[in-house]
Amino acid sequence: MKKQITAAMMILTMIAAPAMANSMDNQTFENQVFHTQADTPMQLAELSQKEMKETEGEWIPNVVGGIMGGVGGHFSYMAGAVANGSYNRNVHWAAIGTGAVIGAANPINGGRALINGMRGVAVGTVASGITGYAGSMGKNTNIRR
Repeated sequence: MKKQITAAMMILTMIAAPAMANSMDNQTFENQVFHTQADTPMQLAELSQKEMKETEGEWIPNVVGGIMGGVGGHFSYMAGAVANGSYNRNVHWAAIGTGAVIGAANPINGGRALINGMRGVAVGTVASGITGYAGSMGKNTNIRR
């Protein structure tokens, strides 16, 4: 019964998502998000040399965030793999890549953010280890046919 309810919810979600996405046209979306009008030109300006220098190197916090995210993905996956007793290289790389993308989207801008990032890696690693251990202790059910 649980499988049927889960399958029904997944099917309803797959049906409803495109219907909701298509409920508004592109112009309405642009107006709501960007506050633009079709007949009004956008106001764009080239950055001055001063503004260019001010923004130079602004990508470095994103790289640091990406590295921390990738490290977090690695340690989180490995904690679960060691606790569970099984390893999958593709899943390992997926965990590292996902962590890196999420980390790059959340740049590290200072010492406090770095400490919070390291705390997040530690918490994720512990949670993954607990989940992996619990997964190795319970009964696994094959959900593929």
